Amino acid sequence: MPDFDDTQFLPPLDGAEEPSTSDLGAPPRRPRSDRPRFRLLLALLGGVIVLAAGLFALHVRSHGLAGALQPFLPKPDLARVFGKPNLRVLVMGLDENWSDKDEGFTAGARTDTLLAVNVDLTSKQVNIVSIPRDLWVYIPKSGYGKVNEAFSDGGPLRTEATVIKNLATPPFDYYMVLKIDATKNIVDALGGLDVNVEKSMDYDDTWGHLHIHLKAGPAHLSGEQTVGYIRFRHDEEGDFGRMRRQRQVVQLLARRLRDPSIALHLPSLLGIVKDNVRMDMPFGKLYDLALGLRDVTPQMVHSLQLPADEGWIAGESVLFARDTARSVVAKYLVAGFGSAFDPSTVHVRIENGSGTPGAASAMALFLRQRGFDVVQTGNAKTFDNSTTTIKGHDQHVMGEVAKRLPIKNPKIAVGRVDGVDVDIVVGRDYRVQ
Repeated sequence: MPDFDDTQFLPPLDGAEEPSTSDLGAPPRRPRSDRPRFRLLLALLGGVIVLAAGLFALHVRSHGLAGALQPFLPKPDLARVFGKPNLRVLVMGLDENWSDKDEGFTAGARTDTLLAVNVDLTSKQVNIVSIPRDLWVYIPKSGYGKVNEAFSDGGPLRTEATVIKNLATPPFDYYMVLKIDATKNIVDALGGLDVNVEKSMDYDDTWGHLHIHLKAGPAHLSGEQTVGYIRFRHDEEGDFGRMRRQRQVVQLLARRLRDPSIALHLPSLLGIVKDNVRMDMPFGKLYDLALGLRDVTPQMVHSLQLPADEGWIAGESVLFARDTARSVVAKYLVAGFGSAFDPSTVHVRIENGSGTPGAASAMALFLRQRGFDVVQTGNAKTFDNSTTTIKGHDQHVMGEVAKRLPIKNPKIAVGRVDGVDVDIVVGRDYRVQ
């Protein structure tokens, strides 16, 4: 393969500046008025999918289709490639403005999604801290405002400087900027996505070009429908439900991309990468990173949202980082998880198969208190299950779940589950406390 180490995957954005934290004395300023915007939660969805698409597409172009599907490509020593044990990347997903002629543009755009990513290059564990767009921070050279304003004030490096200054993160090695249409275009390039829509959704925002009309149950979603599904937050769960659905779609897309038939869609995916991604990592290193991380499983990706509380500044709703925020940053971006089992990486669906009222909800509470991510509860097809069953594709994960259930000897069944890692059907052997 040619040596790409002296070339960038795509040129950095215009206006990128060197970070500075010298102007610390400016008084708090009133945040800018935040008129309705067309907003897209790209987050890890865009980062992981676009990254994988670009790498495999370019490999096809360089080595042919057979090379892209070759499972025996050597794995590089990532710590040697990057010259350090950890790699830290700041991922920024941009929102979009609309002109009086109803045309979208990203000039002066703010970040709708901000992710601090730490990759342990030896253990291949990936740790992600999601930073809320409305977090109230000090922006170097600009003053106080929401963290999403930093990008429009000074580009990706101003955003990096803002995150480092306010959250005491280690310096970032690289940045990745994702445009708003990445997720929609990727799903369309794949021919759509099969999703088990968790609830019926109806919402219209004509000014913001957002129309969500989905019915609960299995569905084959287009790119626009998938974006609507992960953006919907107009219910009692708000952003918490939106983040859960985002994780669901991330898992479905990751599984889809591991299918060998993905090679048929590589030309389209390559075009999407070119049009929607900017980053300052040389392609040679990006290629090695993809090869080195190609066997990463969902249980090796640890993510959480930065803990924050709602407050008000000059009559506008903002978020303030909690006192625990810096310790969370240290855990995820410095210390890491090693190889220890992390229940927060396991997405669980719980179904009441016993007929006992409240059994699924009680089990969900029990598992959430122990760190599991319970994404859905409901009733099983029948209520005649005498034994609780754990179903999933990973025996190790199911074994770890079984150890933590308040039930002796649950049944473990290896099989496909959609939208989650583990599906638990609660039987009559579970007694609601």
